[in-house]
Formats: sequence, C-alpha cells, structure tokens
Amino acid sequence: MRAPHRLASAVLLALLAACAVTPASLERMYASSVRERSGSPFAGLGDDYLERMSARRETVRGFLDAGSLETAEQHLYAAAILVSSDDEADLVLARDTALRAAELGETRGFRVAAEAIDKLAMQSGTPQRYGTQYYYEEVLSRWRLYPVDPNTTDTERQAMGVEPMAALLEREAQLNESVR
Repeated sequence: MRAPHRLASAVLLALLAACAVTPASLERMYASSVRERSGSPFAGLGDDYLERMSARRETVRGFLDAGSLETAEQHLYAAAILVSSDDEADLVLARDTALRAAELGETRGFRVAAEAIDKLAMQSGTPQRYGTQYYYEEVLSRWRLYPVDPNTTDTERQAMGVEPMAALLEREAQLNESVR
C-alpha cells in the first residue's frame, strides 16, 4: 500500500512543479496586478486583491531567497511587485532589487527604487525624497502629494525616472478631478 502512496505523491509533486511559478512568469504576475488596479485610483483594493498581492510578494521573496532571478527584467518585475507592500522589509528588498535591475541595464528600476525609498520615508514620518507617493485625505475628499523634501531637485528626480515637481503637482490635480 505504501508504493501506490509514494507513486501518487511523486506524481503530485511533479504536477506541482510543472505548474509552479517561475521567474519567467514575473512579468505576467506584474501585468495582472496592474490590470487589476486599472481605472479608478481605488480600483482593485478589496480583500481579494490584497490577498493576491500578498501571495505574489511571497512568491517573489521565494525567488530572491533561492537566488533564481537572473535578468534585469526579472529583477524589475520582482521589485515592482514588492513595492506594493507596506512592510518595511519588503520595501527595502524592493529598493535593492530595483537598483539591481538598474545595475543590470533596466533603467525603469530607478523609478521603482524611488517608490520604495519614498514609501519608507512615509512610514517613518519624514518627507519623501522624490515625490512618488500620494495619499487620500478622507475629510477633504482630496488627494494630496505626500510632503516632498525641498532639497531634492528635479535633476535628481529625473535621474530616478520621476517627473519634475510641477508634473507631480499636476498629477495631484488630475487625481482630484477623478474624485469629482
């Protein structure tokens, strides 16, 4: 009776391995998360979405722990998935992974690193450096650009793939138009 059990276990493990997420599927995971959030700034933020993003981040952490990411694009999509977290460890990992993507030639990694850096600043209650983070102020029913360090220049923002301050403020106005 043990032999059929072992055979069934082996078959099950082989099937799971064949269906397992691979680093090559990171782009699809990222695209799915973007698609789920398209539309309103509030789109896709239900419990189901949050659970799917948590599972995606867990998968990415597994790839990083195993050292299985090789390409700049894999690092970029892994970082983009991790930056959706509010967990400090995930954000540090997102920053480092995004900078590795940039080091490997994927310049979009700089933007993802800027997002992680800004989210970490928000969590510590300090002004963000680049200006990638907005928040919704319920009382006023308005979007606000989280305070930005006035010492950061548009040149520094540009180096990190972030728009100039004027464009960031315009984005705030556009977000508020969508609320009306």
